[in-house]
Amino acid sequence: MRNQRQYITSFSNPKVKWVSSLKEKRNRDEEKKFFIEGFREIQKAVSGSRNGSVPSLEIKIHSLFISPDCFLGENEEKLIEKVKCPVYELPKKIFEKISYRDRPDGLIAVAETPNAHYNWENFPKLDLNPILIIEGVEKPGNLGTILRTAEGAGVGLVLITDPRIDLFNPNVVRASTGTLFTLPTYISSLEETISHLTKQDYRIYAVTPEGKTLYTKPDMKKKSAFLFGSEQYGLTPNAKEKSHDTLYLPMFGEADSLNLAMSCGIVLYESLRQKG
Repeated sequence: MRNQRQYITSFSNPKVKWVSSLKEKRNRDEEKKFFIEGFREIQKAVSGSRNGSVPSLEIKIHSLFISPDCFLGENEEKLIEKVKCPVYELPKKIFEKISYRDRPDGLIAVAETPNAHYNWENFPKLDLNPILIIEGVEKPGNLGTILRTAEGAGVGLVLITDPRIDLFNPNVVRASTGTLFTLPTYISSLEETISHLTKQDYRIYAVTPEGKTLYTKPDMKKKSAFLFGSEQYGLTPNAKEKSHDTLYLPMFGEADSLNLAMSCGIVLYESLRQKG
């Protein structure tokens, strides 16, 4: 049975103003909802992932805003039917106003903001390898790219410690191409993260330009967690001190460090290479 649709024809409609307001963190916090734009992003949010010992975030769709004039493929209607929620159909010009993109594909979902704080009591035993830890990340696009790369490299769990951004920023969702919803991604304190992983026999490697060990040297087939710092400040002294080892990537020329997402990609794919 087709979802019942409500048609919006005015720019001044309160629903148009409301969904557009969710681009701002203050409004997302007040409403406890966030903005998912794009076919594949919504599809991944609806499907999620239950692979491995830790599930991905559970996403509940609150409402769906569509514009068939913007659809790019043939499966949009199937996805709309799969999402059991109120559907609002908009003409192209109004949809473009609420869109976060230059070329929208006609689908925006509003979802309930899930509790993204990792509960160590719920998952006392981890057998995932590797685990990625990001301390104090500042740039939403970078975090999204890191998540996309991490999933491709077979990371089992991502823990964001002391973030300086909103995990549900539209740029995180967009740059991750929806992997925020399929790769288990949670927030935890650095102290708890290091303490619990150490108890579970993980070797924690802090990746920093001042590292002591070349990144290819450790045996990454064993339980490993890679710890990266923020783009501007790098890792805190506490993070470096409490790690088991510090790794560095060789640098030539005048640049003293790589982009955070690129550094993550290099180390994570080395881990994948070692595991064969």
